[in-house]
Amino acid sequence: MPKLIRKMFKLCLTIIGVAVVFLVAIAGVFITTFDANNYKQDLSEMVLASTGRDLQFYGDVGLTFYPALGMELGALSLSNAAGFDSAPMVKVNKVSISVDVGSIIAFSPQINELILDGLKINLQKNADGVNNWDDLTKLEATQSSNAESEVSTASPKRQPMKMSGAFGGLNITNAQLSWLDIQAGEDYQVQNLTIKTGRIRPEKPFDLKVQVALESKDEIKADIDFATQVRYWFDKEQLNLSDLTMSISAVGESLPLGKIQVEIASDSIVLNPQKRSAALKGLVLNLDNTKIIGEATVSNNEQPVLNFKLATDNLDIDALLGTPPPQPEPNADEKLTEVSEEDIQISLPMDLLRTLQVDGELVVKQLKMQNLFMRDIDIGISANGGVVNLDPIKMNLYDGSFSGQVRLDARKKLPEYRVIKEFQGVRIGELLTDFNGEDRMSGLLNANVSVTTKGEWLSDLKKNSNGNMMLAFKDGALKGFNIRQLIDQAKAKFKGESGPQAQDQKTNFSSLKLSGVIKKGVFISNDLNLQAPVMRVGGEGQVDLNNNTVNYLLNVKLVGTIEGQEGGTTDELSGLLIPVRIDGPFSDPKIDVQLDEMLKNKAAALKAKLKAELEQQKAELQKKISEEKAKLKKIKNLELKNKKELLESKLKAKVEQEKKKLLNKLFN
Repeated sequence: MPKLIRKMFKLCLTIIGVAVVFLVAIAGVFITTFDANNYKQDLSEMVLASTGRDLQFYGDVGLTFYPALGMELGALSLSNAAGFDSAPMVKVNKVSISVDVGSIIAFSPQINELILDGLKINLQKNADGVNNWDDLTKLEATQSSNAESEVSTASPKRQPMKMSGAFGGLNITNAQLSWLDIQAGEDYQVQNLTIKTGRIRPEKPFDLKVQVALESKDEIKADIDFATQVRYWFDKEQLNLSDLTMSISAVGESLPLGKIQVEIASDSIVLNPQKRSAALKGLVLNLDNTKIIGEATVSNNEQPVLNFKLATDNLDIDALLGTPPPQPEPNADEKLTEVSEEDIQISLPMDLLRTLQVDGELVVKQLKMQNLFMRDIDIGISANGGVVNLDPIKMNLYDGSFSGQVRLDARKKLPEYRVIKEFQGVRIGELLTDFNGEDRMSGLLNANVSVTTKGEWLSDLKKNSNGNMMLAFKDGALKGFNIRQLIDQAKAKFKGESGPQAQDQKTNFSSLKLSGVIKKGVFISNDLNLQAPVMRVGGEGQVDLNNNTVNYLLNVKLVGTIEGQEGGTTDELSGLLIPVRIDGPFSDPKIDVQLDEMLKNKAAALKAKLKAELEQQKAELQKKISEEKAKLKKIKNLELKNKKELLESKLKAKVEQEKKKLLNKLFN
């Protein structure tokens, strides 16, 4: 038996040896007789016939046979479409592809790396909106339609293509991509594109690395590094990107501060090409050292749908947008007599907003925007059919709270806005200091604001704004002017006396309230009420947001002296209504204590006082006259009564006397 086994083993070795010799012999014949360069012209003619494009080879075709059977091409190019420039649409310096010999012998061919070096793709769109690849896509669609019609006769159901073997991967180096859109005026350049993958096997993870430099003419330059593990399931048509990391470094005039750094990481991104959806889990976004975490899903069947929940500890919008810190306004003698404000366009992607569906939430522990500091922010974001809602918006703001809603309607030609805000216990002085660089006002603010507007420019948003507003301040001060001191200065000037000593340029108050309506960018109010230690102030007027001016008339009633604004003895102006006109631009309004009106008010008050005294004296005299009349009437009535009683007694006595006389006559 062992002898038989040895003979059979020897026979097998002999057969294998003969097969190897046979394969080597065939390979030798193939090497000596095959010349791939003979087929270049045939291939070029075939491409020209099917596409109308010229395929040109600039070098010989080389072959390799061991350890891999492969082909190596030199430079080649595909011409541009008719009507575009003479630069080739596609050009490559080197192409190399091979098949592992061992896998061929095992009847399971495995393609090794596909190498492309110096790939250049030139994409263009002319002024009529025609792309330089439209002819190829139309040809492909026609061929695909014909193929599907042929297949449909043999097979009632199309099966997805499956890869049974392995692919060694892609190795693309020094690639370039250009995009020129003459119609839109866009010019983008992708430089130094490198794509490297690991070995690609069905339903097995493989590495993918991408490096690219992006350049937009006179706008932006960006370097992008991308790395992930990719896995694709054919039966589920699902692509999974795990351990994803991506960094973006960009500079350009259109970027805040001219530079931005972005790093993106995700535990898993599941892509479903059939459902056109993507789900991101464990998302981490580092945006210029701002870390945002969360999850999101994106789908795009008939229209884009985005669901997300994101959170961050610290978000500095000013740093991201390059907003400079606020600067205090110059002194009065340094202010410009005329301030011009440049209009700002607020351009929105209206077409995208009309199709976008969003449902998400953003939570931020601390936010800095326009140099304002906000904490514990919670914003609900939704969009559907062109209507975008930020509702609710909640946050803590300068020891107080803010809540509100913002609604954007993009269904019409111009975007329409509705804003509702509520402030509770906000320290307005600290807020203004951070926002403007100085606090022109202090105190605790409670407010309700409701405004609607529309437009794409800041000027239009102001002009079209309508709504109402209520403001209430407690225990604060208006800074920059002292109303009581201005009144005393005007009084002293009128009398030719020296004015009072300089005091702090602020008007303290315990309470300040006003409300009103906003019509076409003008705030109108007639119920201002200021309670201060030395005066009571009412007022009416308007604030024009369109040209940043104020026109307000204050009616000031003094209740004490100016000493420290703590009150004191009264003077001749106490109790009078003193008009104070505030008029001019926000930055430098004119405050005018109107002496004529003050004197008229004083004269009117004196006249009213004298009239009141006269009426009082008249009333007192009338009372005395009435009392005297009453006394006289009482005396007269008493005298008449006495006379009546006397006459009655005399008459009675006379009657008795006559009665006696009559009796005497009767009995005598």
